[in-house]
Amino acid sequence: MAIARTAPLHEGTEPVREIEALYLDAIAAAGRTIYCESQYFASRRIAEAMTTRLRQGDGPEILIINPESADGFLEAVAMDSARARLLKLVAEADRHNRFRMYTPVTSRRRPIYVHAKILIVDDRFLKVGSSNLNNRSMGFDTECDLAIDSLSDPATASECRQLIVMVRDDLLAEHLGTDASVVRDAVRAQGSVIAGIESLITNDVKSLVPYRPRELNAGESQLAENDLLDPEGPPSLLRRGVARLRRRSVFR
Repeated sequence: MAIARTAPLHEGTEPVREIEALYLDAIAAAGRTIYCESQYFASRRIAEAMTTRLRQGDGPEILIINPESADGFLEAVAMDSARARLLKLVAEADRHNRFRMYTPVTSRRRPIYVHAKILIVDDRFLKVGSSNLNNRSMGFDTECDLAIDSLSDPATASECRQLIVMVRDDLLAEHLGTDASVVRDAVRAQGSVIAGIESLITNDVKSLVPYRPRELNAGESQLAENDLLDPEGPPSLLRRGVARLRRRSVFR
């Protein structure tokens, strides 16, 4: 068990980017499945790490649970625009059809907002805490996550692996309006978490639906490209981002 942190450069203290390093290491080490729940999908470094795995013939399935849209006008402009941009990168890399982004909905197909921050890799690794899949959580905000690695103690590894899978299946059961045992059996029968989920999607109860990004307008594309509202670092980087946008006439 470990604690991972993010802390920005501040008043002479060194920045801490443990959470980003842990995300990248976990994605690189994944064997079969990467499962994420997050408010956002806006970190380019995380997305690029995922595209590397998606290009590999023996890489893992990657599933992300996101809300249909970020909460609030400015967040929606920043986060939804960045997500649409990064999903294009992912789609180009997904040569083996192993990536899915779902959004949860009610039985009447009204969107359910996602505020979770969870990463589960195979039956080995679980991380939960305050960090989202966006730039701010990787370097600008102050964040703290708790991580569990089932292989860290051989004496408890088997029990820990079972518990990690149980947590994943229980989360999916909540989204799909069913029981964890039903999810477990579907995944085993299909030999794939993605196929198991899609075999359980119905119109009768709350469920998961594939996320479809909308087309960005010119202003949204510029904001997404410059990460103005989702910076990786402190204010000096923000000032440079604003200057770039002014040169490109976004604010004129």
